[in-house]
Amino acid sequence: MPTETATSDTLRLAFLDGITTPDPDTAYESSELNLVNSAYEGLLSYQPGIDEPELIGVLATDWSANDDNTQFTFTLREGVTFHDGTPFDASAVKASFDRRNTLGEGPSYMTAGVASVDEISDHEIVITLDSPNSSFLDLLASPFGPKMISPAAIAEHPAEGDVDWFDTNDAGTGPYTYGDFQVGSSYELVEYDDYWGDAPGYPRVTFDVLSDMSTVQLELQSGDLDGIIGYTDAPTFAAFQQDDALTTYRFPSMQTPTMFINPASAELGDEGTRVALVSGIDFAALTAAALGSTAEPTDQVFPVNLLDASLNEQVVPYDADTLSELSTGALSGTTISIAYAENSPAGRALSDNLAAILNGAGINAESIAYGSGTYYSALEAGADAPDITFFTGFPDTAHPDAWAYVFYTPQGGLDLFGAEVDGVSDLLDAALANGDPELYGEVAQLVSASGYWRSVATMLGTAVFQKTVAGVEDSNTPVITSVLDLSKLHPAA
Repeated sequence: MPTETATSDTLRLAFLDGITTPDPDTAYESSELNLVNSAYEGLLSYQPGIDEPELIGVLATDWSANDDNTQFTFTLREGVTFHDGTPFDASAVKASFDRRNTLGEGPSYMTAGVASVDEISDHEIVITLDSPNSSFLDLLASPFGPKMISPAAIAEHPAEGDVDWFDTNDAGTGPYTYGDFQVGSSYELVEYDDYWGDAPGYPRVTFDVLSDMSTVQLELQSGDLDGIIGYTDAPTFAAFQQDDALTTYRFPSMQTPTMFINPASAELGDEGTRVALVSGIDFAALTAAALGSTAEPTDQVFPVNLLDASLNEQVVPYDADTLSELSTGALSGTTISIAYAENSPAGRALSDNLAAILNGAGINAESIAYGSGTYYSALEAGADAPDITFFTGFPDTAHPDAWAYVFYTPQGGLDLFGAEVDGVSDLLDAALANGDPELYGEVAQLVSASGYWRSVATMLGTAVFQKTVAGVEDSNTPVITSVLDLSKLHPAA
């Protein structure tokens, strides 16, 4: 537990779970990005503090793409140094991309299609891709996107076995550098004095790893903790809203709780039954009951802001009479199993509430928790798998392919039951090459009509801070929740 009183020089925050790795090329959890994106920067990013994603230059000051999205030219920022004193120039881009590809961890797919990085001058490069990719600039801007790392540090500290120097040290260009890391216990960020941009509002930021939300509440209420980013479920957030010493924040995001239906289900494998079930659920009421003020209902297929709303509408209309008809018809005498991962408060709330809705309509249903180690394997059991699951995911970046390929194709990794709709993969291949939003709109219609997936809501990014902390409204990342630009935070006047 924290023992040091917060000061105007130190911002005291908390993690509610352990950090897997703060290495910029292996970090793939939203919470640890608060460390990574404080110490490292990419060529591009998204403007913080606004509702809709907008590309901005960071270590690139200008960029352009050719007509077929295979070649991208960047002008690099001058006068930037890495934290080890190495100047940032064109050579760092190839070295950084090569390291990510060599490690081959989750976010490496973002640079896997790079065929070459050609240095035109010290501060101009041309990146050529293996094939057309209209999402490439968004991949570079993603909070998970490739970060620039000192080539000298890469050469001096190669990853060897289980030893990774970058787990406790950094060699980035960001406003903070890694300080004292007590892995699994506490993490410190310290201002980098030679940062090229504006100095951060707090010279020092610390994160203590706390055991549970009740401890977080005590620390916030005692003033020993300045804030918490994310983590709060609906009841806890509502309690924080009642505390006059604290300010609660809700940010737009693309994090989208989704209902998946098992195509091998004996009860719901039939398209007519499946679509009828989807039409009978009042998703706005389900969102309000399960997620409260931490989410907003959605009638869109892809997460909000990925497509124009006119291309992104659900095509299965709500019909209040459908569930009662199913209870005496296709679903009479059956039991619908609804799975959730036990470490997902939103999944549990949605599963429990849907089970109550179905039981209330005369359809037997049960909500079942699975441990994190068994959840995914249980969903792969075909006809023996649960009938429904709720999963809250987000696109890695603000491009529709980052959602559609991952969730709506069996090759994407998070098509949890392996459902597949004829024509979707071909449409996605064509859309990725040319970026045509109309093609993604066709995908949205096919996905919605199938009944295999139903986006339920838009989760709001949440944060809770002492009133002594300002700048929070300007710090949110509009793509991924639980990540703030910590350099924007500062003591209140």
